[in-house]
Amino acid sequence: MPPKVSIVIPVYNGMPYVQSAVDSALNQSYQNTEVIVMDNASTDGTTEWLKSLSNPKVRCVFRDTTQPSAANWTQAVESGSGEFLKLLCADDLLDLDIVGDQVRLLEKYPTAAIAASKRRIIDSNGIVRKKHHGLNGFRELESGESALKKCLIAGTNLLGEPASVMFRSELVKEVMPWPSEWPYLTDLAIYADVMRFGPVACNFKVQSSFRVSAHSWSASLLGQQSAQFSEWKRHELDRQFVTLSSWEEGHARLNLKARTIGRRIFFAREIGAKGQ
Repeated sequence: MPPKVSIVIPVYNGMPYVQSAVDSALNQSYQNTEVIVMDNASTDGTTEWLKSLSNPKVRCVFRDTTQPSAANWTQAVESGSGEFLKLLCADDLLDLDIVGDQVRLLEKYPTAAIAASKRRIIDSNGIVRKKHHGLNGFRELESGESALKKCLIAGTNLLGEPASVMFRSELVKEVMPWPSEWPYLTDLAIYADVMRFGPVACNFKVQSSFRVSAHSWSASLLGQQSAQFSEWKRHELDRQFVTLSSWEEGHARLNLKARTIGRRIFFAREIGAKGQ
């Protein structure tokens, strides 16, 4: 029988963090899982380390040539065979009980399309920079329309990065591929598509770690984040799943500006710390 949960890890040049990411996926208290690592032709030793693994629960797929990140993420999702699916970025971490807790949430709420938990923010050295983050203003069962609207107004992804969410596999596969138009928002753009099928079930415990560093994907896209969010927001409003009043539009613009400034300050501190 196929496993209940697929944990898929797309990676490109993931050393040294990918080792801890894979360990966090394997060491879950809930063990009816498979772990699939999709290596995008890494050149930093990731491929060699993955080939050295002997755990039968880990299946590695190796690309011969590097593909766009969105294509690697898409193939990772499509490789999963479980009823539920979690995508884990190669520099992030899962807490011990997140998979089991989110399985129970999706079973408790059979109409829910996504389960989400809070996460902490860590830096490149694993030091906690923010103890709890996400799901601001959400209820235990938040309609997809309401969840998307709250993200648009907040100017950010309130559900969190992929480590903090779990999908019903059939639903996330239906909305593949991962979009490439807004690299910074590729996760939230997919959430928005999946949330059209049903609500978000929330667990307000902190259950994953999102790593932010001077060399992370988020850092490389820092100068584009505000513009990409604005473009994606207009795209979503044009689809008319949600609408914003004039007041909400103004509030959304102010929030986006504030969050953009906050991110720049954070990354400036991180880069400065790395240089010391």
